[in-house]
Amino acid sequence: MALTHDQARTLCQESELLLRPNLGLGNFAERAFAFLRALIPCELIAFGTLYCHSRQLEICADEETPDFRPAIERLGHLMAGHELFHWNPDTNEGRPFMRRDFYSARAFRQTDVYAEVMKPLGLDNHCAVHVPAGPGEISFFGIERRSGPDYSEDERDLLILGQSLLGSARRLAREREHMLCETPCPQALTTAGLTPREAEVLTLVADGKGNEEVAVILGIELYTVKDHIKRIFHKTGTPNRHCATLWALRTTHAVLSRGDEACSHAIKVRVRGELPGFA
Repeated sequence: MALTHDQARTLCQESELLLRPNLGLGNFAERAFAFLRALIPCELIAFGTLYCHSRQLEICADEETPDFRPAIERLGHLMAGHELFHWNPDTNEGRPFMRRDFYSARAFRQTDVYAEVMKPLGLDNHCAVHVPAGPGEISFFGIERRSGPDYSEDERDLLILGQSLLGSARRLAREREHMLCETPCPQALTTAGLTPREAEVLTLVADGKGNEEVAVILGIELYTVKDHIKRIFHKTGTPNRHCATLWALRTTHAVLSRGDEACSHAIKVRVRGELPGFA
Protein backbone atom coordinates (compact mmCIF):
# COMPACT_ATOMS: atom_id res chain seq x y z
CA MET A 1 0.00 0.00 0.00
CA ALA A 2 1.27 3.46 -0.93
CA LEU A 3 0.30 5.86 1.86
CA THR A 4 -0.99 9.30 0.99
CA HIS A 5 0.89 12.26 2.42
CA ASP A 6 -1.83 12.80 5.01
CA GLN A 7 -1.89 9.11 6.01
CA ALA A 8 1.90 9.00 6.37
CA ARG A 9 1.88 12.15 8.48
CA THR A 10 -0.93 10.85 10.69
CA LEU A 11 0.79 7.48 11.14
CA CYS A 12 4.06 9.19 12.07
CA GLN A 13 2.44 11.61 14.52
CA GLU A 14 0.29 8.98 16.20
CA SER A 15 3.23 6.56 16.43
CA GLU A 16 5.18 9.17 18.37
CA LEU A 17 2.26 9.61 20.77
CA LEU A 18 1.84 5.85 21.18
CA LEU A 19 5.53 5.30 21.93
CA ARG A 20 6.18 8.45 23.98
CA PRO A 21 7.97 8.05 27.34
CA ASN A 22 6.43 6.20 30.28
CA LEU A 23 4.59 3.67 28.13
CA GLY A 24 3.55 0.77 30.36
CA LEU A 25 0.98 -1.96 30.69
CA GLY A 26 -1.28 0.33 32.68
CA ASN A 27 -1.62 2.92 29.90
CA PHE A 28 -1.08 0.78 26.80
CA ALA A 29 -4.79 0.29 26.02
CA GLU A 30 -5.62 3.97 26.41
CA ARG A 31 -2.81 4.99 24.07
CA ALA A 32 -3.69 2.26 21.60
CA PHE A 33 -7.35 3.35 21.52
CA ALA A 34 -6.29 6.89 20.56
CA PHE A 35 -3.82 5.53 17.98
CA LEU A 36 -6.43 3.35 16.25
CA ARG A 37 -9.11 6.03 16.28
CA ALA A 38 -6.73 8.37 14.49
CA LEU A 39 -6.18 5.76 11.76
CA ILE A 40 -9.65 4.26 11.22
CA PRO A 41 -13.13 5.84 11.54
CA CYS A 42 -15.23 3.83 13.98
CA GLU A 43 -17.81 4.05 16.76
CA LEU A 44 -16.12 1.87 19.38
CA ILE A 45 -12.82 0.12 20.04
CA ALA A 46 -12.50 -2.79 22.45
CA PHE A 47 -9.40 -4.45 23.79
CA GLY A 48 -9.56 -7.95 25.18
CA THR A 49 -7.31 -10.72 26.39
CA LEU A 50 -8.31 -14.37 26.43
CA TYR A 51 -6.67 -16.33 29.26
CA CYS A 52 -6.60 -19.80 27.80
CA HIS A 53 -5.99 -21.84 30.96
CA SER A 54 -8.88 -20.28 32.88
CA ARG A 55 -11.07 -19.84 29.75
CA GLN A 56 -11.72 -16.28 30.82
CA LEU A 57 -12.09 -13.28 28.54
CA GLU A 58 -11.21 -9.87 29.97
CA ILE A 59 -12.33 -6.96 27.82
CA CYS A 60 -12.81 -3.21 27.97
CA ALA A 61 -13.70 -0.46 25.51
CA ASP A 62 -12.82 3.17 24.98
CA GLU A 63 -16.51 4.05 25.26
CA GLU A 64 -18.91 1.93 27.29
CA THR A 65 -22.69 2.03 27.70
CA PRO A 66 -24.99 0.20 30.13
CA ASP A 67 -25.51 -2.41 27.39
CA PHE A 68 -21.80 -3.21 27.11
CA ARG A 69 -21.55 -5.65 30.03
CA PRO A 70 -24.56 -7.84 29.08
CA ALA A 71 -23.40 -7.83 25.45
CA ILE A 72 -19.93 -9.08 26.43
CA GLU A 73 -21.45 -11.71 28.70
CA ARG A 74 -23.43 -13.00 25.71
CA LEU A 75 -20.27 -12.92 23.59
CA GLY A 76 -18.67 -15.32 26.07
CA HIS A 77 -21.55 -17.74 25.47
CA LEU A 78 -21.66 -17.40 21.67
CA MET A 79 -18.13 -16.76 20.38
CA ALA A 80 -17.18 -20.43 20.00
CA GLY A 81 -19.87 -20.77 17.34
CA HIS A 82 -18.45 -18.07 15.07
CA GLU A 83 -14.98 -18.18 13.54
CA LEU A 84 -15.02 -14.40 13.33
CA PHE A 85 -14.91 -14.32 17.14
CA HIS A 86 -12.67 -17.35 17.80
CA TRP A 87 -9.87 -15.14 19.18
CA ASN A 88 -7.52 -17.10 16.94
CA PRO A 89 -4.16 -15.37 16.29
CA ASP A 90 -3.67 -17.54 13.16
CA THR A 91 -6.77 -16.20 11.40
CA ASN A 92 -5.77 -14.49 8.14
CA GLU A 93 -2.17 -15.48 8.92
CA GLY A 94 -2.13 -13.10 11.86
CA ARG A 95 -3.11 -10.03 9.86
CA PRO A 96 -6.22 -7.91 10.59
CA PHE A 97 -9.49 -9.51 9.53
CA MET A 98 -13.02 -8.24 9.09
CA ARG A 99 -16.62 -9.28 9.16
CA ARG A 100 -16.76 -9.36 5.36
CA ASP A 101 -14.03 -12.05 5.36
CA PHE A 102 -16.66 -14.37 6.87
CA TYR A 103 -20.14 -12.95 6.24
CA SER A 104 -21.97 -10.62 3.93
CA ALA A 105 -23.70 -7.78 5.77
CA ARG A 106 -27.06 -9.50 5.28
CA ALA A 107 -25.86 -12.92 6.43
CA PHE A 108 -24.23 -11.44 9.53
CA ARG A 109 -27.52 -9.86 10.58
CA GLN A 110 -29.06 -13.33 10.65
CA THR A 111 -26.63 -14.60 13.30
CA ASP A 112 -27.22 -14.90 17.02
CA VAL A 113 -23.99 -13.03 17.78
CA TYR A 114 -25.31 -10.04 15.86
CA ALA A 115 -28.72 -10.18 17.53
CA GLU A 116 -27.40 -10.61 21.07
CA VAL A 117 -24.04 -8.82 21.04
CA MET A 118 -23.69 -6.32 18.21
CA LYS A 119 -27.24 -5.07 17.73
CA PRO A 120 -27.80 -4.09 21.40
CA LEU A 121 -24.67 -1.93 21.10
CA GLY A 122 -25.89 -0.38 17.85
CA LEU A 123 -23.03 -1.98 15.89
CA ASP A 124 -23.02 -4.07 12.73
CA ASN A 125 -19.43 -4.31 11.52
CA HIS A 126 -16.33 -5.75 13.13
CA CYS A 127 -12.59 -5.69 12.47
CA ALA A 128 -10.04 -7.56 14.63
CA VAL A 129 -6.35 -6.78 15.11
CA HIS A 130 -4.14 -9.25 16.96
CA VAL A 131 -1.29 -8.04 19.21
CA PRO A 132 1.35 -10.04 21.14
CA ALA A 133 0.44 -11.27 24.62
CA GLY A 134 2.00 -13.19 27.47
CA PRO A 135 2.19 -17.00 27.78
CA GLY A 136 -1.25 -18.60 27.66
CA GLU A 137 -2.84 -15.31 26.59
CA ILE A 138 -4.34 -14.11 23.29
CA SER A 139 -5.07 -10.42 22.78
CA PHE A 140 -7.05 -8.56 20.13
CA PHE A 141 -8.37 -5.11 19.43
CA GLY A 142 -11.90 -5.02 18.03
CA ILE A 143 -12.73 -1.99 15.88
CA GLU A 144 -16.50 -1.61 15.58
CA ARG A 145 -18.73 0.35 13.21
CA ARG A 146 -22.43 0.98 12.72
CA SER A 147 -24.30 1.54 9.47
CA GLY A 148 -21.21 2.57 7.61
CA PRO A 149 -19.23 1.19 4.68
CA ASP A 150 -17.33 -2.07 4.92
CA TYR A 151 -13.72 -1.84 5.94
CA SER A 152 -11.73 -1.37 2.76
CA GLU A 153 -8.55 -3.10 1.66
CA ASP A 154 -6.75 0.23 2.01
CA GLU A 155 -7.89 0.35 5.64
CA ARG A 156 -6.71 -3.21 6.15
CA ASP A 157 -3.30 -2.30 4.75
CA LEU A 158 -3.14 0.73 7.04
CA LEU A 159 -4.06 -1.48 10.00
CA ILE A 160 -1.30 -3.93 9.08
CA LEU A 161 1.18 -1.08 9.51
CA GLY A 162 -0.56 -0.05 12.71
CA GLN A 163 -0.54 -3.64 13.97
CA SER A 164 3.25 -3.76 13.75
CA LEU A 165 3.54 -0.56 15.79
CA LEU A 166 1.01 -1.78 18.36
CA GLY A 167 2.98 -5.00 18.73
CA SER A 168 6.19 -3.08 19.29
CA ALA A 169 4.47 -0.81 21.80
CA ARG A 170 3.12 -3.71 23.81
CA ARG A 171 6.46 -5.49 23.87
CA LEU A 172 8.12 -2.27 25.04
CA ALA A 173 5.46 -1.83 27.72
CA ARG A 174 6.01 -5.37 29.00
CA GLU A 175 9.79 -4.97 29.00
CA ARG A 176 9.55 -1.67 30.86
CA GLU A 177 7.30 -3.18 33.51
CA HIS A 178 9.69 -6.13 33.87
CA MET A 179 12.65 -3.80 34.37
CA LEU A 180 10.76 -1.64 36.86
CA CYS A 181 9.74 -4.67 38.88
CA GLU A 182 13.39 -5.61 39.45
CA THR A 183 13.70 -2.64 41.83
CA PRO A 184 11.06 -0.96 43.99
CA CYS A 185 9.18 1.91 42.38
CA PRO A 186 8.45 4.81 44.78
CA GLN A 187 5.22 5.69 42.98
CA ALA A 188 3.99 2.12 43.40
CA LEU A 189 4.87 2.18 47.11
CA THR A 190 2.92 5.40 47.67
CA THR A 191 -0.05 3.80 45.92
CA ALA A 192 0.21 1.00 48.49
CA GLY A 193 0.04 3.43 51.43
CA LEU A 194 3.50 4.81 52.16
CA THR A 195 4.15 8.54 52.19
CA PRO A 196 6.39 9.86 49.39
CA ARG A 197 9.30 10.22 51.85
CA GLU A 198 8.78 6.72 53.27
CA ALA A 199 8.76 5.38 49.71
CA GLU A 200 12.07 7.14 49.00
CA VAL A 201 13.60 5.73 52.18
CA LEU A 202 12.44 2.18 51.47
CA THR A 203 13.67 2.36 47.88
CA LEU A 204 17.13 3.30 49.13
CA VAL A 205 17.03 0.62 51.84
CA ALA A 206 16.12 -1.95 49.19
CA ASP A 207 19.16 -0.78 47.20
CA GLY A 208 21.35 -1.76 50.15
CA LYS A 209 21.91 1.70 51.60
CA GLY A 210 22.54 2.04 55.34
CA ASN A 211 20.79 4.59 57.52
CA GLU A 212 23.69 7.04 57.35
CA GLU A 213 23.79 6.85 53.55
CA VAL A 214 20.05 7.38 53.32
CA ALA A 215 20.34 10.45 55.55
CA VAL A 216 23.07 11.95 53.37
CA ILE A 217 21.29 11.20 50.08
CA LEU A 218 17.99 12.66 51.24
CA GLY A 219 19.53 15.50 53.24
CA ILE A 220 17.76 14.59 56.49
CA GLU A 221 18.84 13.77 60.03
CA LEU A 222 19.80 10.21 61.00
CA TYR A 223 17.09 10.02 63.66
CA THR A 224 14.52 11.02 61.01
CA VAL A 225 15.62 8.09 58.83
CA LYS A 226 15.21 5.74 61.79
CA ASP A 227 11.71 7.10 62.47
CA HIS A 228 10.76 6.58 58.83
CA ILE A 229 12.00 2.99 58.91
CA LYS A 230 10.01 2.25 62.08
CA ARG A 231 6.86 3.55 60.40
CA ILE A 232 7.65 1.54 57.26
CA PHE A 233 7.95 -1.65 59.32
CA HIS A 234 4.64 -0.88 61.01
CA LYS A 235 2.76 -0.07 57.79
CA THR A 236 4.13 -3.04 55.87
CA GLY A 237 3.87 -5.52 58.72
CA THR A 238 7.52 -6.48 58.31
CA PRO A 239 10.08 -7.09 61.07
CA ASN A 240 13.30 -6.08 59.33
CA ARG A 241 14.93 -4.46 56.32
CA HIS A 242 15.13 -7.67 54.31
CA CYS A 243 11.42 -8.39 54.69
CA ALA A 244 10.55 -4.77 53.94
CA THR A 245 12.59 -5.01 50.73
CA LEU A 246 10.71 -8.13 49.66
CA TRP A 247 7.44 -6.35 50.43
CA ALA A 248 8.53 -3.42 48.28
CA LEU A 249 9.40 -5.66 45.32
CA ARG A 250 6.13 -7.62 45.56
CA THR A 251 4.14 -4.42 45.91
CA THR A 252 5.86 -2.81 42.93
CA HIS A 253 5.09 -5.84 40.79
CA ALA A 254 1.46 -5.97 41.93
CA VAL A 255 0.79 -2.26 41.41
CA LEU A 256 2.51 -2.02 38.03
CA SER A 257 0.80 -5.17 36.76
CA ARG A 258 -2.63 -4.19 38.09
CA GLY A 259 -5.18 -3.98 35.33
CA ASP A 260 -2.55 -4.90 32.62
CA GLU A 261 -3.75 -3.08 29.50
CA ALA A 262 -7.32 -4.20 30.03
CA CYS A 263 -8.35 -1.07 31.93
CA SER A 264 -9.54 -0.76 35.50
CA HIS A 265 -13.14 -1.25 34.34
CA ALA A 266 -12.52 -4.40 32.31
CA ILE A 267 -15.32 -6.96 32.17
CA LYS A 268 -14.43 -10.58 32.86
CA VAL A 269 -16.54 -13.38 31.41
CA ARG A 270 -16.26 -17.14 31.20
CA VAL A 271 -16.06 -18.48 27.64
CA ARG A 272 -18.35 -21.37 26.79
CA GLY A 273 -17.40 -24.01 24.23
CA GLU A 274 -14.07 -24.75 22.60
CA LEU A 275 -11.74 -22.24 20.96
CA PRO A 276 -8.45 -22.93 19.09
CA GLY A 277 -6.44 -21.35 21.93
CA PHE A 278 -7.81 -23.89 24.44
CA ALA A 279 -6.18 -26.83 22.68
